[in-house]
Amino acid sequence: MKKSTLDKIPLKNLAELISKSDKEAFNTLFDLLWDPMYTYATSIIMDTAIAKDLVQEVWIDYWQRREYVEVQNIKSYLYKAIRYRCYNNLRNSKFNKIQIETASSITVNPDVELDENVIALENKIYQSIQALPERCQEIFRLSRVNFMSNKEIANQLNISQRSVENQISLALSKLRKDLSIVKFLLF
Repeated sequence: MKKSTLDKIPLKNLAELISKSDKEAFNTLFDLLWDPMYTYATSIIMDTAIAKDLVQEVWIDYWQRREYVEVQNIKSYLYKAIRYRCYNNLRNSKFNKIQIETASSITVNPDVELDENVIALENKIYQSIQALPERCQEIFRLSRVNFMSNKEIANQLNISQRSVENQISLALSKLRKDLSIVKFLLF
């Protein structure tokens, strides 16, 4: 694949290509995330040279373990890896009061800090919806994603309101069944 094509691929797909030793995919992901990761590491360490080394170590480690790394959100995985490297570096070095205060006050963007369980649940819900019949999916999305009333859906799709209710009921029943195992595991 050409690099310009790889730039348009979602991060999850890049991670899948990298697990198959695709160097161009790795370079694309590296180009996308190097600067933000470096900035993040620098904000924790407050030493540009050490931050650069730590980010480099994370990328080297990721490449070496690419075949074994199985994550749903590669960006979250890499940010957690750099955070842990930074904290380990701080723990193993002598640092001043300002560095301690800064390290304890840093937060990660919630988009990056998504819990793996939430991501897994989100994927399971998406898969369950994808498994529904096409018309049922359409009606369910109009109802639950677009927040349309049953009457509005019926008018838009030129079907009876009772048909809309039946399809939504079918979708919810399937989701409850598919997610009952997840609910048991999480709670």
